[in-house]
Amino acid sequence: MKDLIYPFLLVSQLQVVEAVEHSSGFFGFLPDWLDTLLSMIALVMVPVIVVVVFVAMGGKTFRLIWYVISLQPLRRWLTRKRLQDQLTYYRDMPAGGDLKIANAVMNSLSSSPIADYQGLFGALILRLIENGALVMENKATIYGSEPHPILRIGKRPNTRRPELEEQFLSMLVSAAGNDGILQPRELQQYLRNCKAKPPFFQSLKSLNKVEKDIASDPYTARQVLGLRKFLLDFTQIGIRDIKEMPLWKEYLIYATLFGIADQVSQNFGDLYSDYFNTNRLALAELNIIGNNALVTYTNAMASSM
Repeated sequence: MKDLIYPFLLVSQLQVVEAVEHSSGFFGFLPDWLDTLLSMIALVMVPVIVVVVFVAMGGKTFRLIWYVISLQPLRRWLTRKRLQDQLTYYRDMPAGGDLKIANAVMNSLSSSPIADYQGLFGALILRLIENGALVMENKATIYGSEPHPILRIGKRPNTRRPELEEQFLSMLVSAAGNDGILQPRELQQYLRNCKAKPPFFQSLKSLNKVEKDIASDPYTARQVLGLRKFLLDFTQIGIRDIKEMPLWKEYLIYATLFGIADQVSQNFGDLYSDYFNTNRLALAELNIIGNNALVTYTNAMASSM
């Protein structure tokens, strides 16, 4: 059987080669001058069509394809594995408390090709609540519905804050309007009506040279991952030393950034139940995080990106 098939295949291949050799281009059945012209047009147009297709697919789709082709999932997995080997707990604020850098580290190690900023939005809101620049309270609507959490603009702190936090607060103040009250729909409507996106969003996605150097430093990455590990294992460690209490607000801010706020807030409430039961303000702030009151605000900002 093979003796019959091989000669047949060989003859077929020779016929194809002969046809190609006698053809001057893609359109050998046409006159030579027309064949040459159409072949040149095809050679030029094919790359153009490929580029147009990629542009039509959208930037996100193109980045997704490049993310896979460049083996980024494997590279990030290997980086995470290397950093997590013998990872120790970290109890202080990574990168001097800069939330933007901590979020950049988490995005660089994430298995997703799409950068996530929703946790950062919530963390920034909590940071401003801690500073008194924002106040979250329950307020009923004029239609008599159940009270729901709203943000009210507070006093602008005198302390100097990172540029991203300043831009974030300025955006919320503008969205709140004259009454100083910001509801999620009002924020979403404001962002939709902006002719140009507020500077906050540009700063959000870009790092200057100093920020890039810090975010790409393995020592910073170990700080960020070490703090996340510490917060996840907080109750298992059995720490009941009251000296940890001054940092509990910052811990909950970073837990929101990491997307583990529900678990960590529950752990804090269980571990320091006496403190939170006697401190109504602290208990209220703990509930703000635990009941996901920030979700509607972060969704409003995420949908505008």
